[in-house]
Amino acid sequence: MPGSLRRRHTTFLVSVTVQGSSPASGATVYAVMKPSAAEALEAVRPLVDPSATLAVVGSLSTRIAKALKLKRDEPRVV
Repeated sequence: MPGSLRRRHTTFLVSVTVQGSSPASGATVYAVMKPSAAEALEAVRPLVDPSATLAVVGSLSTRIAKALKLKRDEPRVV
């Protein structure tokens, strides 16, 4: 259909590591459905401490994202 561009979304896994936290506490991982990795990072950034380090560490298959009932633009801790 002309004029209607639909961007494909991927479920990215974003790791959040807070500076000064103990290694035993580990990192928090968010799953977020976005068209690009940069957009996934920006979706998680307002939810975490400004000094935290964010990194895309992987992605989930469509099948797993559906099983988790993830929705677009809704970051969720996994």
